[in-house]
Amino acid sequence: MPRKVKDLMPILIQKTSKKYLNDQGFSLIEILVALVLAAMIFLAVPSGDSAEKHRKLQSAVDDIDRATRFASNESTLRNTVVRLRISLDKAPVEYTVEFGPPGNLPLPDMEEKKTDKTLKDDKEAKDKTNALDRQFNKVDEFEEIKHEIHPDVTILGVASTSQKKLINKGEASIYFYPTGEKDGALIFFSTIEETAYLEIEPFMSDSRQVFEALPTGRSAKIEDILQAKMDEVFKEWMEK
Repeated sequence: MPRKVKDLMPILIQKTSKKYLNDQGFSLIEILVALVLAAMIFLAVPSGDSAEKHRKLQSAVDDIDRATRFASNESTLRNTVVRLRISLDKAPVEYTVEFGPPGNLPLPDMEEKKTDKTLKDDKEAKDKTNALDRQFNKVDEFEEIKHEIHPDVTILGVASTSQKKLINKGEASIYFYPTGEKDGALIFFSTIEETAYLEIEPFMSDSRQVFEALPTGRSAKIEDILQAKMDEVFKEWMEK
């Protein structure tokens, strides 16, 4: 039982005991009212487990939000392209801030996903990615602490204006430029009880955090519910 309910129970008992001494009995309505009030108090206080899961989710969103601001400042200070790289396949998910070479760094065009890609196409795409990765180095100041998401929190996917698709595996990157511009981005998070997404504005320092409890008593699979939510938010974001 939550602590607040425990604290209130002696008060309720004390009051009802005094009334019993005074009136030598309760009416049915009084008993029902007392039960309803106790139930309302119990429901209003979130369980410790749920509150802890929300705290971990909030912390993960805040950490990524701070990392984007750090990367943006680092790009301006170094006068070069910087990226926030999120390793989605690692458990727990890890993220780093990396800087590129000085001067203009042309980023490869992100191709639309094809169903008829050949092995040659795959190799060429992988070679381009590897060539780009070799031009980036981790920012030492950021690497003093290992940055990873709590195991109870999942990053479901990342979308950005330079990668015009929802990435849910492998490596996802958000790029920042010395002009102060950056990729617009969406980053989706989840626990078993709640989902959230972080929206990064491309031309401003603003960001937006949205949290939403997952429906209870659901008949659909949790994976399907989360995917449908991501697709809905991603579509609205792309249409802006």
